[in-house]
Amino acid sequence: MKKLSLLGAALLSSSLLLTACSKEEPKKEDTSNSSQEKKEEKTTTQAYNFTVMDKDGKEVKLSDFKGKKVYINVWASWCGPCLREIPEKVYQKVKAREDIVFLSITSPNDEVFKNQNPSDKSKDVILAKAKELNLTYPVLFDVNDRFLINYGIRSFPSHIFINSDGTIANRFPGSLTEEKLIEELEKMK
Repeated sequence: MKKLSLLGAALLSSSLLLTACSKEEPKKEDTSNSSQEKKEEKTTTQAYNFTVMDKDGKEVKLSDFKGKKVYINVWASWCGPCLREIPEKVYQKVKAREDIVFLSITSPNDEVFKNQNPSDKSKDVILAKAKELNLTYPVLFDVNDRFLINYGIRSFPSHIFINSDGTIANRFPGSLTEEKLIEELEKMK
């Protein structure tokens, strides 16, 4: 029995080691002395070029806004904190700026959107709620759960800030105050 337990433990630990290995080969260190100064590396994450649908069924892609700063408010029509913080007031303050785009994204349960794990009710319910809230910036709909999956959305509301070069400036799960939203918009490049 002890031999079986030891064998099982050995197999388990070796399988754990295998699952922790990376598919990427380690980077070789640059040993050249071409520059005496140590260069600072910045870590930036490229934003996923999502495709969502607008209320008329037309595709909208992140790449449609190339060169602009993009703020995305991810919300749900049933979410109390989402509804209390809809950033319409901030949008009204910045909508004249040509360098910033405001978007809202939801995940409806309508069959046409093919969301396997929709986080919201139907498109009609969402649009009715947006109208009730006087939301004037675009309400867009996730398709095939791609946006929620690729951006790792796990809570509502969530906020994504994308720089004009297509990199993610910041992400916030949960509610933001108007002041914090304006501060984050100003930090974007």
